[in-house]
Amino acid sequence: MKVLIVYGSRYGTAAEIADEIARVMEKEGAEVDLREDRDVKKFNLSPYDLIVVGSGIKMGKWTKKTLKFLKNNKKELKEKKVALFVSCSAANEEKSRDMGWNNYLKKVATDYLEGEPVDMGLFGSLYDPEASHGMIYKMTMKFWKKDLEEKGFDTSKRHDFRNWDEIRTWARNLAG
Repeated sequence: MKVLIVYGSRYGTAAEIADEIARVMEKEGAEVDLREDRDVKKFNLSPYDLIVVGSGIKMGKWTKKTLKFLKNNKKELKEKKVALFVSCSAANEEKSRDMGWNNYLKKVATDYLEGEPVDMGLFGSLYDPEASHGMIYKMTMKFWKKDLEEKGFDTSKRHDFRNWDEIRTWARNLAG
């Protein structure tokens, strides 16, 4: 099986997930091409059996170039198996997962694909108090920090909410 993984990542969280998906799929015998969204402006999708497209979520949105990839290749993607994934804080808590599924996966699938994806992955995010990514990020982190503190987290430390076993299982299932 030949697989193309296209991802958009602002701060590296989704990139690390995409790397792990590629690693697991290769271990399962797939031939994988891993590309950041900015490297696929016009891309020949014909050699691929499966296209995996993912993004980090910031302020409720996918990366622009990843959405542009989906939009520009809508016709070709109709003929392919497509899987979608996102990394977002909505995946960190059970009570927010439905919102993540509906807003970040189902909506994008409906808006940008003509068929149903073969699978979708909603994966957690990363809290890093040392990261500095601009004013909007800092404002968002203030709210997240307060929420984490109320739940008993030490917000002076980095917290990785990604479930790597879940990500690996998802990748193995796609490869199978």
